Amino acid sequence: MRLHRSVLAKSSTRAMPRDKTLPKEKQLKFWKIIKGDSVMVITGKDRGKIGDVTEVLRSTNKVYVRGMNLVHKSVPKSKETPHGKLQKEMPIHISNVSLVDPSTKMPTKVKVRRFRNPETDIIEMRRYSTSTGKIIPKNIDTNYQKDWKDGPMDSTPDVVNKTSFESVPGVPPFPSDVMREIANRYKKTY
Repeated sequence: MRLHRSVLAKSSTRAMPRDKTLPKEKQLKFWKIIKGDSVMVITGKDRGKIGDVTEVLRSTNKVYVRGMNLVHKSVPKSKETPHGKLQKEMPIHISNVSLVDPSTKMPTKVKVRRFRNPETDIIEMRRYSTSTGKIIPKNIDTNYQKDWKDGPMDSTPDVVNKTSFESVPGVPPFPSDVMREIANRYKKTY
C-alpha cells in the first residue's frame, strides 16, 4: 500500500526521514527541470524509464519522479499500515535524470536562453532542446483549480471589473496626514 508523503510525515520519522539540506554553495542556482516535466532516469534500477516530476527539492538537488525509485519501508503496524510495510518513492539526484524532448520522446540536454516577445516586449527565459532546437514548454500545474467552486462570499465578475478609484493628477490618493505617516513611517514623532 502506497501512502502520500503528507501521511508519511505525520506517522513517524522512520517512514519519512528529514532531508539533509546542502550548503548554499553546493545547491544548484539554475534549475532546468521543474515540477510536471517528463524525465528519463539515466542511472540506477529504473534506468531507461520515463516518468513525471512530482516534486523538486532544491535544498538537496533532488527530484521525486512518479513511480520511480520505489522502496519498501518497515514501519510499526497501525491503522494506515496493517502489514507493517509500505511502498514509497525516494528522491533521485538531479544528475541521474534527463529531460525528455516532447517531439522525439528521447532524453536531451537543455539550453536556457532569453527570448523577447515582439508583441509585448517582455523578456522571458525559455528552454530549448540541444538536439532538435525546439522549445520545451513549461508545464503549469492547474490541478488545484478543479476543486474551485463559487461560494456565497465570492465576488461576481461585474463587481471585480468595476472601477472603484480614479486618480486625479496632482491630488494625492489619501488625506495629507495619512500621506505624511506613510512617507515618514520610521520617523519618531513625539
